[in-house]
Amino acid sequence: MPYSFNPRASGEILEFDQLRELLRKRTTSAPGRRAVDGLAFRFDRAALEAEFAAIAEAASYLRTEELGFGGLADPELWIEKLAAPGAVLAPGELLAAVSLLDTAAALRAEFLEQEKRGTFPLLTGRVRLLGDFRPLAAAIRRAIMPNGEISDDASAELRRIRGGIGRTRETIHKTLERILISRGHGKSEASGEDYVTRRNERFVIPVRSSEQRAVQGVVHAASATGQTVFVEPLETIELNNRLVELNENEAAEIARILAELTGRLAAEQTALSHAAATIAELDSLLARARFLREFDACVPEFTDAAAISLAAARHPVLESRLRPEGRAVVPLTLELGGSETVLVISGPNTGGKTVVLKTVGLAVLAAQSGIPVAAQSAQLGIFDRVLADIGDEQSISDDLSTFSAHILNLKAMFGLLTPNSLVLVDEMGTGTAPEEGAALAVALLDEFRARKCLVLATTHHDRLKAYASTTLGVVNAAVEFDEERLAPTYRLLVGIPGGSSGIAIAGRLGLDPAIVERARALMTPESREAAGLIAYLHRSREALEKMQHELTEQARELEQERRELREEWVERQRKRIADLERRFSEALAKHERDMAAALEAVRETELRAQIEKQSRRKIAHARSEAKDEVDAAVVAHLSESQPDLGIAPVETAGPPPLAELVPGVKIRVRGFSAPVVLRRRDATSAEVEAGPLRMKVALGEITAIVTEQSKGAGAARPKTAVSTPAAPAGNGADEINVIGCTVEEATRLVDKFVDNAALAGRAQLRVIHGHGKGALRRGLGEFLTAHPLVERIHAEADERGGAAVTVVELKD
Repeated sequence: MPYSFNPRASGEILEFDQLRELLRKRTTSAPGRRAVDGLAFRFDRAALEAEFAAIAEAASYLRTEELGFGGLADPELWIEKLAAPGAVLAPGELLAAVSLLDTAAALRAEFLEQEKRGTFPLLTGRVRLLGDFRPLAAAIRRAIMPNGEISDDASAELRRIRGGIGRTRETIHKTLERILISRGHGKSEASGEDYVTRRNERFVIPVRSSEQRAVQGVVHAASATGQTVFVEPLETIELNNRLVELNENEAAEIARILAELTGRLAAEQTALSHAAATIAELDSLLARARFLREFDACVPEFTDAAAISLAAARHPVLESRLRPEGRAVVPLTLELGGSETVLVISGPNTGGKTVVLKTVGLAVLAAQSGIPVAAQSAQLGIFDRVLADIGDEQSISDDLSTFSAHILNLKAMFGLLTPNSLVLVDEMGTGTAPEEGAALAVALLDEFRARKCLVLATTHHDRLKAYASTTLGVVNAAVEFDEERLAPTYRLLVGIPGGSSGIAIAGRLGLDPAIVERARALMTPESREAAGLIAYLHRSREALEKMQHELTEQARELEQERRELREEWVERQRKRIADLERRFSEALAKHERDMAAALEAVRETELRAQIEKQSRRKIAHARSEAKDEVDAAVVAHLSESQPDLGIAPVETAGPPPLAELVPGVKIRVRGFSAPVVLRRRDATSAEVEAGPLRMKVALGEITAIVTEQSKGAGAARPKTAVSTPAAPAGNGADEINVIGCTVEEATRLVDKFVDNAALAGRAQLRVIHGHGKGALRRGLGEFLTAHPLVERIHAEADERGGAAVTVVELKD
């Protein structure tokens, strides 16, 4: 028979069945295990993404709840039996059906409650269509007891029949006991012939063969010795006949009850099959969610292009084997796709090259079978097939060498390849002369590259490493080997080739140094140079990784220190401001006490009233001045503390001319990140407004006047912790803040804002103008009402600002 390559064997090579076994162990029911067995490689991206969304939701559910189906008897056999004409389920099968009915009812109740809370909608959607089987379950449970016997409550007729059976049996017993007593075999005697028994379903009494003629009746049996016969006396024949009839009636009624219950189940067969399928799917989803949690797996993201991006990926089957030994799998990280489609992996034997192939291949198979990927993250394209040539394919029956089998596999692959295929090839070019094998491997990789499929190939050939280093679209990778410990680290290093390290390992293992040196001398100069270069690249990479680790650690420490300094600075400023407020309160309280004492000293009522009025004015003035001083101190502290926060002071060209500092103009003040509005000024200071905050600042703190040109210049502004109103929004915003603007300024800004919004296709905007005296709101209202692009305006809802915000609806 000619040799043939089976692409489905890739699943066996990559241990996909063993992965499914890990999932089977995490199911709780026979239907769930069958659902896991049905997981297979698929290509429907939308269906896979929906399934993974449900798995993620199941994992979220398992964080707070637990759900299993251990009490569910396998429904497969009895559901199939329902379809047969005239089928009647046995009591045990009906009890198995009750377990399905109860499970479905419990599921329905649980997720209807979740639906009320608005949680777990995907799981709820799967359960919502389950039928309500509670009446049917109650009927079966009423008819059949847990031990499988039919209950007297199954029907009124059965209760009547069983009552008749009991009374008839009691009459028979009394009659037979009376006969025994009359013959001198009372219950107190030990003759061995003083009991009532049954033969051929009829009640009889034992009689000695020698006394058989003394008892008239029907002999039903004799003892083994023949010395005793079992006689049904004439007095009980009619009673026994009645008892037999009643027993037959009981059996007929039980058969009728079982048939009726079976018929009720058969009428619900479609709904019952749906319930069993739903439970199977849920059990499978929960098993995969448990796998996701226990193996620190992830939900993969699918991409449009055929590409692979794995972070910290592991082979879960290998990990499950190593865990009991307290060992861990070394994760791998790689990216392949786009312009780089071929990855050539080199390194020593037992270094983990084959594990890399299997890990990547199994990750793709798992993702496209609806199974979480054992990785920190995974972005994968949708592949049409995974083709693997891994392991020893030598076949005596087909008269094939290992080399021949590999070549035939590769030949068959080329007949199946598409740009959306993933190819995994182990030990390319082995099994023949090294020079020929390397040349053949290069030619094969070139063909794979031309076909634009993704390829991961392992090799020992230096020529393939050189090919990967010089060929566009081909990338080198190495599995690391610790030559000091003579042990693999299993780390995958992408971007550099790996060394075989055979001679070094032989030397470390104690081979005669002369032989080792002779081996080195026999190497070609090119091979020695290549080995030296590879060793240099590995040392350089280790040094770079060490430096990167140290820099990352230093950056983390610096960030922690900066965070601590910032927190310390904020706490220091909070204490300073609290101290200023305390001193202000103390001074104010002292002034009020002095005023009260002075008023007490004044006897004349009119004079007291006049002094009190003047004092109140002075207190108000003092309060205002103290508040201005506190605000100025806060600004000073913020400005002084900018270097502590790493904020460079803003270089200015000096304060603007006093003539330009008129009320209503927007100005920049040292220490503030956003412009503020000038309200009034005198010869030495100015009162400014920043949102709800009003304060006095020295004229020397004013650095510039804000104009429309300076707003759009995009110059960098200093950052401070002072909160200011939002600047007017640009084209991408849905609202604009014009608090502090004059009606004229606000109108100009809002007009431009409405134009930009209309061009961007927005339907609704918000204009924030505040309450104030209402002039700004009224002026903007008049302007917007007449605007040709505005459909209508109205105040915002109370909870979103009320009359302080105007909502503008634009015309279509």
